[in-house]
Amino acid sequence: MNSCLLPSRSPNMKNSKSVADKFNRDVEKKLRKVQKSNERLKNMELFVLDNSLRETTVASIQAHTLENKRAIYDEIKKVGFDHFFVESFSTQTRLGDIFLEELIKSGEDLSGAWAFSELWEVCKNGVPQPDLPIGLVKCKKFRINHVMLEFDLMWHSVNYDVFTMEKLCAFLKERIDWIRANLSKDSLIFTNLRDFSNCMVHHPERVYHVVNFLSSLPAAERIMGIAYEDLGKSLPEEIGAWTCAVRKEMDRRGWTNGHFIIHVHEQWGLGHSTQLSCLAMGATGIWAGVCAEGAALGHADSTTTILNLIRLGNTKVQGQFNCQYLREAARVVTEVTTEGLTPARTPIYGDRAVDLVFGFLFSDPTAQGGFDLCKFFGLEQDIRITTMASPEMILLKLEKVFGKDEKFNLEIATSMKEQILKNAADDKKEKSTDCDSALIPLL
Repeated sequence: MNSCLLPSRSPNMKNSKSVADKFNRDVEKKLRKVQKSNERLKNMELFVLDNSLRETTVASIQAHTLENKRAIYDEIKKVGFDHFFVESFSTQTRLGDIFLEELIKSGEDLSGAWAFSELWEVCKNGVPQPDLPIGLVKCKKFRINHVMLEFDLMWHSVNYDVFTMEKLCAFLKERIDWIRANLSKDSLIFTNLRDFSNCMVHHPERVYHVVNFLSSLPAAERIMGIAYEDLGKSLPEEIGAWTCAVRKEMDRRGWTNGHFIIHVHEQWGLGHSTQLSCLAMGATGIWAGVCAEGAALGHADSTTTILNLIRLGNTKVQGQFNCQYLREAARVVTEVTTEGLTPARTPIYGDRAVDLVFGFLFSDPTAQGGFDLCKFFGLEQDIRITTMASPEMILLKLEKVFGKDEKFNLEIATSMKEQILKNAADDKKEKSTDCDSALIPLL
């Protein structure tokens, strides 16, 4: 056999060091980019436009009741969200209309209330018509001053060769002027580029045209910002790149204080990663519900996003919101909406999010430290007894369930661990973690 085909038994230490140095440089190069994103997430203030009253009822199997609306509204106030959607109006009388009448009658402060409105509703021969959308009509009726104007840049009913971007922007400016003349001169306004992701794939020039137009308005005429959303199909890096491009265009035109807020639907398990990527790449906030409930698989909620910022070291959001209450608010809104318990495996606010699971982490001092979710929320960590539990964990569980007892020691805990493993090997499906009856047979 040709000896040159065999690996060297005495590696060249100089070459080995050279390869290791190259490896380290590659790591450092990539980490510099990551560190820049982490620093932004750590130091940013987060604008939140709460959508709990509306998002949690979109395509919901069970509609909200007035009692549900009241409960959700109370949770919004407890968390301290200053800006919140109350309704997406339609020609029909929705429950939100009735709830608004109740809030107004009770003298509730609605200075932070927002509503959705279409930019146009009537389209003839491929051209949007100037008819006032019902959303703006009802905003005036209910004295809701702050509006999110929604529109699409690839809607099949619109002929964009006729209704050009110049005409669309002029149409948009007329709506903005109407809001300020008929609702309030101090109205806060967002435009929502509803099909942002699809348009960035197929017609990015249309997004550029709208962003450039809004960013180039005189400072006194600018709106609060631009909203956008993703249906959960885009990769985090992809929509992060688009976000960066839009943010740079806004800044180039001097609109450095303009908000750029993201809403991400869940579809492929990337929702929160996508949302964090957008924030890292230039988005200034989110419009989301406090829990993940929403159309289809839900959306990237504000609780999970804010807690991710906190675990990265962000202290500013803790001054903006009642963050210690977020977990409870998310659980309440989930259960009010679904009439069921919060799914146990939900990150941050599910029951299992605060379980102690792995014995090797419990016993290894090098694995300690970092952000402690239980400590942050003032919760006692529950110990889950499984084949992964250490004898020390089993001993603590015994004392928690039954109280201190002289016969509880590491010896009996070790025997119990062995019995759990034996039961698994014997093809016995047993649950040993959460009740007296499960633990007693192992004593």
